[in-house]
Amino acid sequence: MKNIRRTIRICIASFLLIVFSGILPVVSAQAQAIYHPELLVDEPGLLDEEQFETLNCKLFDISQEHQCNVAVVVIRNLGNYDAQGYANQYYVSSQYGYEATDDGILLLVAMDQRSWALTRDGFGYDAFTDAGLQYISKHVREHLSDGDYYEAFNTYADLCDRFLKKAESGAAYDNGTLPRDLPSLSAWAVIVGLGGVLGVGITLLMKMQLKSVRSNPAAGAYIRDGSFHLEKREDVFLYSRVTRVRKPKDENRSGRSSSGGGGGRSSGPSGISGHF
Repeated sequence: MKNIRRTIRICIASFLLIVFSGILPVVSAQAQAIYHPELLVDEPGLLDEEQFETLNCKLFDISQEHQCNVAVVVIRNLGNYDAQGYANQYYVSSQYGYEATDDGILLLVAMDQRSWALTRDGFGYDAFTDAGLQYISKHVREHLSDGDYYEAFNTYADLCDRFLKKAESGAAYDNGTLPRDLPSLSAWAVIVGLGGVLGVGITLLMKMQLKSVRSNPAAGAYIRDGSFHLEKREDVFLYSRVTRVRKPKDENRSGRSSSGGGGGRSSGPSGISGHF
């Protein structure tokens, strides 16, 4: 009887071992497949809880919509690294890139040296040209210098969304096609003020030059002798000719050209950096 019980226990144990041996690799594979690096890292705690959650959701939505990681990483210190080298290495070691691609862009901010870096890979090279990175960094740097970090990261996210949409339409922003900046509120105030002063000045000048006159019911009084000669003239319309040319259809409406590893680029992440 004891031998039978022992045999049953051994069979059950063997069965459970086989089952768990088959389940664990599946669970491990699933965990690896759904791994995504954090899109928002704030080591110094520059953002409060509400700001962090709002920005994190925004970065996630943009990344999902365009299938291209858009990330912000803020660190306390760089150590012995420079900002660009740290950003490039962080991008690779943290496995950024949407799912199985390298497609993405990352903004790194280091508080100890007040430095920043923008790095991109995969489709990021197509969407964020060197001129595009300069444009984005200019607008982000203005807010970083003012200490308005939440606005800086929001501006970065909005610009990335805009640049990705433009690249997906088949013509990425680049030299000569970058968005035009609208004047700031202070600039508008100066422009309106100068315009008002100039308008008032011209009006007063014209008013000073006016002379008092009296109306005259006879039009002949306004005509100088010998200055008016009327001749008989005729304009005859003969015919017109209209030519129509059929507009050719655009057969090449291509979207993003990235595939697999991200646009076929294998040089790894790179970008620009500076201080604020």
